[in-house]
Amino acid sequence: MVRNKPIKNFASIKHGYAFSSQYFSKDKQDYILLTPGNFHIDKKLYFGSNTKYYSGPIDSEYVLSNGDLLVVMTDLTKNMAILGNAVILHSELPVLHNQRIGLIDTSSDVSKEYLCYLINSESVKRCIKATASGTTVRHTSPSKILDIRAYLPPLPEQQKIAKILTTWDKAISTTERLIDNSKQQKKALMQQLLTGKKRLLDENGERFEGEWKSGYLEELCDFKGGSAFKEKYQGKSEGDLPFIKVSDMNIKGNEKFIIKSNNWIMHEDLAIMKVKSFPAGSVVFAKVGAALLLNRRRILVRDTIIDNNMMAAMPKDICITSYLYYLMLAIDFAKLVQEGAVPSINQSDLGRFKIAYTPSHKEQQKIAAVLTNADKEIELLEQQLADLQQEKKALMQVLLTGKKRVVVDGEVV
Repeated sequence: MVRNKPIKNFASIKHGYAFSSQYFSKDKQDYILLTPGNFHIDKKLYFGSNTKYYSGPIDSEYVLSNGDLLVVMTDLTKNMAILGNAVILHSELPVLHNQRIGLIDTSSDVSKEYLCYLINSESVKRCIKATASGTTVRHTSPSKILDIRAYLPPLPEQQKIAKILTTWDKAISTTERLIDNSKQQKKALMQQLLTGKKRLLDENGERFEGEWKSGYLEELCDFKGGSAFKEKYQGKSEGDLPFIKVSDMNIKGNEKFIIKSNNWIMHEDLAIMKVKSFPAGSVVFAKVGAALLLNRRRILVRDTIIDNNMMAAMPKDICITSYLYYLMLAIDFAKLVQEGAVPSINQSDLGRFKIAYTPSHKEQQKIAAVLTNADKEIELLEQQLADLQQEKKALMQVLLTGKKRVVVDGEVV
């Protein structure tokens, strides 16, 4: 029978040690100092560029082992995205049990893998967040986690549930790797196709032969910044022309083309404001602030007003929109950022950015088509990933609550 018990009935949590900061290092040492920064929103551990190392004296009691079950108890992220995340440790280097990280010990009738999934389930995470303390930095504690009630089936069922969910995790990881590989392949394609190093075949099956030109981005398009608006013109749900803010770049469905907007302008208001819309086919992007560094580009599908934190690249006759979009996507705006407290770029720097380009519209269209197909492949994989994640989430909701039982040794337990 499934038992609904406080987690403290079958597990305990040990605090880490407050290691001295004088021995911290960004340079690789013999020991990794585990911090909340190693925990990720996807409930995995990452030992990347933000990893801290430790070179001071060490008590063997605070050296972790692979297979240990850990939980993060301090969170600086927005919406407590990692607070209470549980992971099972796997590391090539020895890892130290630092403060703010809990080491979970279990009784013999509990599977660590099952308990890891249980703590990461929506219901337990919701309880952890509800009892968190602090404002900017949020905290939980061993006692708060251990007081949460959870379903604990017999050990064989725990092991079977963990095995089922691990199978979904493997499928998710495989899809994530395919997405990463596809993105790298697209990046390599862009480097070759947008510089003329690789030439495609025309409609007759012959390789394009026209000469590529060396020049500046301003030869292909005109740049212009957007306009500031008064609040009374914002927030309208309908109107004659959409008014795009930087935040509209993040709306789902606007990944490549700006299709949706939270703000609209009437023609009579447009006349009073004395501003002009940007034509469909313009490529828009952030020109100031943190959004600039995200390197996002979007194509307008209709005449649109953009705000003064954005800029538009309007293709000249020599260039088609889809080709300009990928050219713009290949430029790392971070390299053009002006010095100052707020990241920004200006249109003269963009205009004088050196490029190689083909003046042939047919070759531009073929290049854009190949890269569009690469985007579609990535989008398909990303949809498959989203489906797998949703299916795993649904499974967790029924398997970790006892709403659905599993078959163990031919019997439903």
